[in-house]
Amino acid sequence: MAVTRVVIDTDPGVDDAIAIFLALASPEMDVVGITTVSGNVNVEKTTLNARRLLDLVGRSDIPVARGAATSLSGVAGSDVSHVHGDDGLGCLVWPEPEIKEATESAVDLLHRLTHEGPLTVIAIGPLTNLAEWIEAYPEDVAKVERVVVMGGASFHGNVTAAAEFNVWADPEAAAVTFSARWPLVVLPLDVTHQATIGDDDFAFFRSLGSEVGRRCADMLEPYAVFHDGVYGSRDVVMHDALAVYEVIDPTAIEKQGATVQVETAGEYSRGATWFDRGREHAESSLRVGTLVDNDAFVRLLRERVRVFP
Repeated sequence: MAVTRVVIDTDPGVDDAIAIFLALASPEMDVVGITTVSGNVNVEKTTLNARRLLDLVGRSDIPVARGAATSLSGVAGSDVSHVHGDDGLGCLVWPEPEIKEATESAVDLLHRLTHEGPLTVIAIGPLTNLAEWIEAYPEDVAKVERVVVMGGASFHGNVTAAAEFNVWADPEAAAVTFSARWPLVVLPLDVTHQATIGDDDFAFFRSLGSEVGRRCADMLEPYAVFHDGVYGSRDVVMHDALAVYEVIDPTAIEKQGATVQVETAGEYSRGATWFDRGREHAESSLRVGTLVDNDAFVRLLRERVRVFP
């Protein structure tokens, strides 16, 4: 089995945490680094959260490198703690992690790892780190095997009517990332909202008797309360885990060739993503996700979370 070498660029985040656990439990990938960015909570908290998650599963071999605290335009990072809790992980009690923050910046870690072998980047937060990486080391773009981004929306955003959070938080960075000439898969809300888990899955995680299973269920409970208040259902959307699923099995999510433009201005449309899925783009190196089998996704997620002791 071919193993994909992966860096996860992230802003943990409850669904980011599930995505990270899924990646660490998957033999199809070798997670060689985690880079953090301000998003769901500020970058100090997202970096701490990444360390907490790795500490929980004993993965001190994976460096955690802090990235951008502000967007490219200099705006302080967005904060959606009302969704993920003040700490970003459901306001649970965590021990102080033994894993330390890397001395390298996120950009320098991405640069180094790109030159050490084939690299796929799974980007599940605002795209500031990727844009700063492109600006600092433009030659790295040609060396990257693939980039998978959770972000964007065609039909309705989740911050404004037009914009999805990861793109809205730094649309300039998204524009830079989407225009880079590397193989790119974008998973917008159109497809991530097809990937959900609910109370039966939370109960399953608890039944495993593992610390990871218990933490997953505990983090997901307030997340489910938020979803119920907004969407009228306790089923929670696994936005970020879907990006990991794409790397585990690139055939599992149906995709189309496309181009994408990001609106960086506009009183009502800042952060909107405009996907052109015309037939003339069928062979484009940018693929946009359209359809996923949620039953298959949930089966795999359960199977993988089960492996943690």
